Amino acid sequence: MKIRIAGIIFCIALMLVVTSVIDSFNHSDTDTPEKADVIIMLGGGDAGRMEKAAELYHAGYADYVMITPENADIYPQSTEFALELGIAEDAIIEEYKATSTYTNAVESLNIMDDYGFNSALVVTSDYHLKRSKLIYDRVGDGQYDLKYIAALGAGGEKWNERSYADRIWFSEFYKLWGYRLGLYNFIDVPEEETDL
Repeated sequence: MKIRIAGIIFCIALMLVVTSVIDSFNHSDTDTPEKADVIIMLGGGDAGRMEKAAELYHAGYADYVMITPENADIYPQSTEFALELGIAEDAIIEEYKATSTYTNAVESLNIMDDYGFNSALVVTSDYHLKRSKLIYDRVGDGQYDLKYIAALGAGGEKWNERSYADRIWFSEFYKLWGYRLGLYNFIDVPEEETDL
């Protein structure tokens, strides 16, 4: 009897692991953009994030673009790059405190409150979208109308077409599970401009 119970527990655990791994390859849950109060561009990744935010801004989806965090030392998340892409200076909202996806959510939603914004398009890399959605929905607790928009890489490639796709997958796999378990401070370190 004990062997049978152990076998059942092992099979259930194996199914959970296999399901989790299969789900970790699915990063295609981008929303259809809708008119919003602000576009929130999450720092990190490459220029593709800001390029997507600028595309949405120019298409009239929002009058403001928030950069979280704005970092003049990292060109793809700088106000200088936003201006180069044609985003008006008075349309740019700079956030400086965020150091991770979790703090991106905390700080940008606080700024939304300060501005009286109720809706946002959250723009980040395709591989980073699932984790961003998880944490923004958790921190926002249903108070905001948020849509999540995936940005391709600066060269137009999807995450799995990059030469380092295996590192992207592994990084997001363990970080997503860490976020699901509420371990933000232990697993989420600032992203470097050339890293994930």
